[in-house]
Amino acid sequence: MVRRTMLLVLVMTLPACGISVDGPPSVLSVDLGDPGGIEEATGPALEAVSMYLVRDDRLVHITRDLPSPATLESILMSLVSGETDPEDRAGLRSSIPAGTRLRGISLEGTVAQVDLSSDFAAVGGEQELLAVAQVVLTATRVEGVESVVFALDGIRTDVPVSSGALEGDPV
Repeated sequence: MVRRTMLLVLVMTLPACGISVDGPPSVLSVDLGDPGGIEEATGPALEAVSMYLVRDDRLVHITRDLPSPATLESILMSLVSGETDPEDRAGLRSSIPAGTRLRGISLEGTVAQVDLSSDFAAVGGEQELLAVAQVVLTATRVEGVESVVFALDGIRTDVPVSSGALEGDPV
């Protein structure tokens, strides 16, 4: 009953507010003046980039939007920063240890040398293998990168590969 009364009051007061309930809608024209002095409010252009995270101890391909143009450095910086809140809610995580920092990247031909902080070595076993794979698969999705060598705090290091062996050559 209260809803019906409120609806009746609303319908009765609409004409008093200058809103016509009888007749077709009319077009209003507003002169905004010269828009030349108004700058469009936009953020940086974004680019979808490929990355790999982990779900149920398996690598999962994802995309993230990064400022364009995305570089190998910006992509790997984003990767080592860990999963985003939406990714976490989706059950995704990173095997790259928290606190790992990207110290630098160099490219020789198609081989990227990725220098990470020693925090990267804080995991072992299957998690270390997944962390290495996250970096390698993410880096090799970038055009021109075919393989990766690792350094920790500036010193080139061997990393585990799927066979269980340690590899110092590009992976």
